[in-house]
Formats: sequence, structure tokens, C-alpha cells
Amino acid sequence: MRSAKKNRVVILFLAIASLAVLYNGISIYDQLERIRKLQQLISYNQSDALSNFVKAFRATYQERFLQLHIPLNERNIKLLPVSTMSDISRKFSDLVAHKAIVKTVSDRPRNPANRADSLEKEALDYFRSHPKAKEMETIFSRNGDEIFFYASPLYIEKRCLKCHGKREDAPLYIRTHYDTAYNYKLGDLRGIIAIYLSENELKKSIKSLVYRNIYVTVAITVLFLILFFFILKKAYRKEMEYTADLEKEVEKKTQALEKKSKQLEYQLYHDLLTRLPNRNALILDIAKKNASALILINIDDFKEINDFYGHDTGDRLIKELSQLLERNCPPVECSLYRMPSDEFALLVLTPIAKPELERFIKHLIQVINDHNFKIDENAVHLRIAVGASLDRDELLITADMAIKKAKAERKDYVIFDNNMDLSHKYKQNIEWAEKLKKAIEEDRIIPYYQPIVSAQDGKIVSYEALIRIVDENGTVHTPYQFLDIAKRTKYYASLTHRMADKIFDRFQNLPYDVSLNISYLDIVNKETMAYLLGKFSDFSDPGRIHFEILESEGIERYDEVYECLKKIRTLGANISLDDFGSGYSNFEHILKLEVDMLKIDGSLIKNIDTDIGSQIIVETIVDFAKKLNIDTCAEFVSSKAIYDTVREMGVTYVQGYYISEPKPEIPEIDRYEL
Repeated sequence: MRSAKKNRVVILFLAIASLAVLYNGISIYDQLERIRKLQQLISYNQSDALSNFVKAFRATYQERFLQLHIPLNERNIKLLPVSTMSDISRKFSDLVAHKAIVKTVSDRPRNPANRADSLEKEALDYFRSHPKAKEMETIFSRNGDEIFFYASPLYIEKRCLKCHGKREDAPLYIRTHYDTAYNYKLGDLRGIIAIYLSENELKKSIKSLVYRNIYVTVAITVLFLILFFFILKKAYRKEMEYTADLEKEVEKKTQALEKKSKQLEYQLYHDLLTRLPNRNALILDIAKKNASALILINIDDFKEINDFYGHDTGDRLIKELSQLLERNCPPVECSLYRMPSDEFALLVLTPIAKPELERFIKHLIQVINDHNFKIDENAVHLRIAVGASLDRDELLITADMAIKKAKAERKDYVIFDNNMDLSHKYKQNIEWAEKLKKAIEEDRIIPYYQPIVSAQDGKIVSYEALIRIVDENGTVHTPYQFLDIAKRTKYYASLTHRMADKIFDRFQNLPYDVSLNISYLDIVNKETMAYLLGKFSDFSDPGRIHFEILESEGIERYDEVYECLKKIRTLGANISLDDFGSGYSNFEHILKLEVDMLKIDGSLIKNIDTDIGSQIIVETIVDFAKKLNIDTCAEFVSSKAIYDTVREMGVTYVQGYYISEPKPEIPEIDRYEL
């Protein structure tokens, strides 16, 4: 670790140093490049100044001769720049140690000393081909010296024509002594001013300045790298100290994490209450162990124990049962698992035949039946249901099928065989779940309406809205086919929402009451109740809304149900208790829930015209309801005989196929002739 960090520090320093060297190299190259440009610029400026000086010198002398009308003769012609310039140039060159030469030259000179050499002729040709050019410059080497050559053009001006115009117009001395350089016109190129500057001395002076800058830059860079090295070294030491502390902390956290990971792994595969392996462990063991059978053990009505005695007591019973099962489960032959809720599993590891498995199951049932479980010093006996399977390919699925069958048929135990394969039922459930999903998405949830009429005169007072699903091919499905499945899926709340939307919208402007069925699942679902109450609050006449709740579905949990129904009643709605008289009817429900109507279950009505027992029960219900000023409604009225019987008993309303079957439309009538 330390070696790796040290290597990274070295690499970082070398990278920074390389960048610094690269930067300095680029900077030095740039400065050397600037030497050349600066040298050329200085030479250009010097040459330009000398050229302008020569031009001024020539113009001044020529103008003096013309203004003073000095005659040209053998003596004074030598004063003109055309004669003196070559001498001045030589003397000037001697004075500056041949570092600068200034000449006026032409390819048609009168003075042989002013004849252009090859380089100067190139300059003359350049200006003739570029008449707008003001100067020309180039650099060449001669005798080891770098020479800057500068040329500027000399054009014929008006004063020049005096001597360079027509020969017959020239001064006598010029005509008689010179045969060339005549017949120029205004603006013609006469010659050039040629300037030669030695670059060596200039280069030395500039280089010395630049080199000083380079030395300073390199020195600063070296100092920076030295300082950076020591800073980096100090930072490295601090980082190593910090890393050491961090490594200790990481090691500490890692150990804690490993401990937590082991705890989580334990929790993943073990039940925390009993410390037994759980369902996850069972699935793994079934896959990797060559088990021969699986036994599932479920406690009957354990929920009632939890509800009545509390969960702490329930947990104690679970732990005691797990210990009892462990004592009767030889560890070499089987493994015990705690399944979710009130269920255990025994995985049989040794080969076992069906008769032997059946004897073992009976033994376990007998042991548990004979055991006295203690609750508040009172002895309690647990009743269990057992499902088992010898199907090694699908142990868990088939054992689960067996225990479901045992519970459904109230048997002590069931051992799976191929004749009880329930896979088609599971497949049907999956298909219905998909149908529900599509029906909701495609808005194929339809309310059917069945009238509720007065038992005395057949007048329609209300309609019960009954849910239907219309298939893609037009087939209408009743709740019997899909409602139980819907309650086990996430789609149940959506069904209630859709029904509420359509019912409230349909009856907003109708003169009838309407009843909507709600279940315990709707009541405990806060989102569903908030949705229903919102729709209800927007309804024009809340008194025309009836909420029907099943008397047999979770209604014993009065606190939750009562609070919800109290809120509904406060808003003005009516409460009907549906299917009253089925299962475990309790007249206390009527008193506690303060209902407005009892809907007597069809099981009591369908044979009431011939069944004396049903007549006695219904008369008791009607009499009790009348004393409390509660309306009654007889469901499943399928014939005139049944209708006449319940009317004579004093039932307030009737509902059933004798009056009308449920229909998607509401007929335009207000009564039925009964």
C-alpha cells in the first residue's frame, strides 16, 4: 500500500516536472523565435529610417540646385547626390565598421559607381512588377555574416525630368557629358535605395537579453520544482499518516460489516422467534439435499388466539410448539423449519414409504393434541392440519396443495397424490388476474342494476348496483367468477373505484336510491375510503346513497368498521347490512353498527314458502327490526309464493328474479305489478 502511494507521488512529481520542462522548452523556443522577428523588425526600422534620410538628402540638394539656379559644370555637379552618394556610402560604411551600407543604384546609371548588382537588379525587377510596393527586404549570408538587405524604390518626380527627360531639354553640361538615362516619364522607376545591415552584432545584443530571460525562467522553474518536491514530500507523509488511520478505521468498519453481514445472513435463513431455519433455508435445502418427503404443519384458528390473547401469547405458543416438534423430529432423519405465520415444515431426509410417513404424521398429530399448552395458567389444546408430499420433483408445491386440501375439507392430514393436482386452479387464477387487469385498462367494468321494491305495492324505491365484467367477446362474468381472486390481487381497489365512478354519475339525476356494496377490505383501505367519501360529498343528494356491507366479512372488528360507518352516516348516507342471517349472525351487530336496513340472506328466503325453520328465523329477524325501526329486505325472491310469504311476514322490501334480474339499463317504470 505504502509502496503504491510512494510510486504515485514519484509519478506525480515526474509528471509536473515534465510539464514544467515542456513549458520552458516551448517558452524558450518562442523567445528564440521572437529574437528572429525582433531582429528583423529592428533592421527593417533602421533601414526604413536610413532610406527616408537618403531620400530627404537627395531631394534637398536637388531642390537647392533648382531653386538657386546653380549652373551644372565640371566642379559643382560633383555636389549632387548622384555623384556624392557612393562616396558618402563608403565613408558611412567605414565609420560603422562595415556594419551598414547605403547605396542609390540603377540598372541605367550615369555614374558607373551606382550600377546595380544582381541582388539589386532583382529588387528593381520586383518594383517594376509590383508598382505599388513601398519596400522589399530579405536576409542572406555573406562571408559568415548574416546580412539584412532592404530596398525602396526611387521614382521620377517633376524635378528629375530636368536632367532625365528629353536630351535636348537637359542642361548643356548633361547633354554633352552623358549619353544615357534620358527619356524618363513622370513616375518611372529610376533606381532604388539599397541598404545592407550586418545582423551579427544586433543578434548578439538581442540574444544576450533573451538569454538572460531564459536563465531566469529556468532558475525559477528549478526553484519551483525543488519547492514542489518538498511540499509533495510533506503532503505524502501526512497522507501516509492519514491513510494509516483510515486503514485502521476501515478494518474496524469491515469487521463490524462482516459481523452485520453474518447477522443479516442468519436472519435471511432463520426465524428470529424460534431460531429455526426459515422458508428460504427450506427452499435451498430442498434443492441441495436428497430429501424424500416434506410435511407442512398448520395451526388451525391461530389468528383467533392472537386476536383474543394477544401476539405475545401467540409467540409463546409458537416457541413451545417448535420445541415440541424438535423433540419429536430425529435430527438425523429430518429437519424442522419455521414457515411464515403459524406454519412449520419437516423435511424428511431418509427414504420413507407412504405408510411409514402416514404413521409418523399421525404420531405428530397425537403428540400435539395430547400436549397441554399454557395460557395464563390455563391449559389449551392446539388443533393442527397437516399436508405432506412424497413428490421429490415438486415437494413444496405439492405439500402446499395437500395442506390447502386438508384445511378446506377440515381433515387432520392429507398426503398428496397426482389425482389432487391443483395446478389448473392456479393457472385459472393467473388467467383471471390478467383478465381483471385488461378489463380495468379497457374500461370493461360494468354495473348491473337490480331493483328493490316495496313489498306492499311493488313501487321501485332503490337499485342495487352489482359488478360485472364484460369479456372481449361480449361474455358477461359475475362476481362469483372473479371477486375472490380480485381480493387477493392489487386490482380489487380499482374495481371499487370504477363502480363508484359509474354509479354516482348515473344516479346523479335519477329519482331512485342506489346501493353500493363495500367490503371490509374497502373499509380498511384508507385510499379507497377517501375516494368513496370524495365521490359521496360531490353527490347531489347523499340521502339516496346506501352502502351495503357484508354481515359475515370482518364485521366483528367493530372499532375499524364503526368509525368508518360513523363518518359515512355523518355525511347523510344509509347503511345496509347485507346477507344477514348467513353464517354466524349476531343481533349485536345491528345495535353496534346502527344500520338502516337488514338485507335477509337468500339462504333463508329461497325455500321460505315451504321451510318452517326459515320462516321462524325470518319472522324473528323482522320482528326484531321493527322494534328498532329498521327496514328489512328479502333477497332471492324468485317466485310469487316466496313473495306472498315474506310480504305477509311484514318484510319492508323485496328483491329477486321474480321482480327483475340485474340489467345494465334502468327501465322507464316506477313500479312492478306483483
